[in-house]
Amino acid sequence: MAKPIQNGTLNGAIGNIVFVNRGGYTYARTKPAKIKQNASTKAAASTFGWVSQQDKKFRFALAQGYTLITDSYYAARHRASMAKALNANATTASLTVNMPQALEGFEFNSQVPWAKTCHFYVEFTQGSNNTVECRIPALTLGQNIKPPKAVRSANLQLHAFMVDPNKPDIDLTPISSHELSLQPLKTVPEALWGFNTPSETGWLVVLGTITFEFRQAPVATTLRGCSTYLFAKVL
Repeated sequence: MAKPIQNGTLNGAIGNIVFVNRGGYTYARTKPAKIKQNASTKAAASTFGWVSQQDKKFRFALAQGYTLITDSYYAARHRASMAKALNANATTASLTVNMPQALEGFEFNSQVPWAKTCHFYVEFTQGSNNTVECRIPALTLGQNIKPPKAVRSANLQLHAFMVDPNKPDIDLTPISSHELSLQPLKTVPEALWGFNTPSETGWLVVLGTITFEFRQAPVATTLRGCSTYLFAKVL
């Protein structure tokens, strides 16, 4: 119920109208409509909460294990990609319905996008006895890797790990890493990186990161590199 205050103005509600006093002015607005939730909207809210929780745990474990350069809004984008990867619309949360390939190509840093910086592709081949081979093409900084201005050198790191993001506690199991140092106009030959996957079930994920070293400092953090998921699959 609205009550009179100084100068005869009102504060509170009368019917569907709410009176608000701020800075010597009185405003009238309608009450916000109450949203009635049905079974579908409650289920959607529950699913969104679960995805948000799992994504936050995943991102924390990833940041603990590997160096990432991200922009200020990457978390919201990552949550959307994780919802697709977890197949949040499925009736059960399990590896059998997951689609981790939805993570491939995710941009951690929109200020220096991987897709515009790295003009090359790595090829993955799964062999027998739980082996995976990754073929990395010949690379030249300044040609198939387009850095920001005044970059002196670059470092490419590939990290393979296993994870089950459906579990209440999310831990990454590192498998193998491969690293290349690049100098301007000097070609690094084609390389073959191979590793064995563990017998455990989960997602096999390969994270790619490029970091740049500049001739002069300081340089904004968001210009110092980029990352993406190069490969993701349920094993």
